[in-house]
Amino acid sequence: MVEAHLTENLRASGRDLQGCTITLPIKTVDGRWVSVIVEEKFDYYLVHDGGQTDSELFSQGLKMSDADEHFNAAIASKYHLTLQDKMIQKACRRDDLSETIMAVAESSAVMTAQLVSSRLVEVEAQEVHSKVSEALRLWRPDDVEIEQNVEVTGGLSTHRVDFVAKSSASAHRTATIKILPPSRPRDRAERYGFMQLDMRQTPEFKDWASLAVVLGVETWTEPALQIVNRLADKTIELRSDQEGEVEARVPKAMTALARAELRL
Repeated sequence: MVEAHLTENLRASGRDLQGCTITLPIKTVDGRWVSVIVEEKFDYYLVHDGGQTDSELFSQGLKMSDADEHFNAAIASKYHLTLQDKMIQKACRRDDLSETIMAVAESSAVMTAQLVSSRLVEVEAQEVHSKVSEALRLWRPDDVEIEQNVEVTGGLSTHRVDFVAKSSASAHRTATIKILPPSRPRDRAERYGFMQLDMRQTPEFKDWASLAVVLGVETWTEPALQIVNRLADKTIELRSDQEGEVEARVPKAMTALARAELRL
């Protein structure tokens, strides 16, 4: 039964200048069957995925950081493969061809497992976003309007913040809230730092206060946390088991920020 399934679902294209494409009945996390390209050289074969794995991860919204690249390279290495020019690949002799084809296919499938953690992080961040939205609704002073998913254009780039509490009275400062999920903390910290510095150099935003909500703080490195703490006016750090506390902590932080003196 298993043999029949494998035989029926194994596909191979005809040979051309790009080699022969073999599709194997091995499914990735995103429901795609893995394809492997075999190119015949002079006295060896080059087996690779044509960069399809990297393209699929990107198209699913996973932006590859240096840490992700190192992780994928480590997976390839476990299968005695290399990750070069965004392709999983290996050169082999004819005797090792079948084993190499399977190795490339299995490595490709394993790499897409990152999509699971990425989507879980997105779900958790969205749940926190909803809790913060409700907390702000209950906290909001009469002279403050709450805007969600706001784009702000600084002098160097356009940035997105999760919330802006925009005050129409001089008694309160306008403040932003940015939720920082735990995936790729160093990259997130550096992007957040860049946003803060860019906004401070822009007259329209230079006096806005900022609150950073750091999720899964136990997974963040100390250098990444230092960047956020140094550049945010206030930071709420939450472990994975503390995310329910955000509704109580956000109003207190926003009250303190709204009453703070303008930045000189």
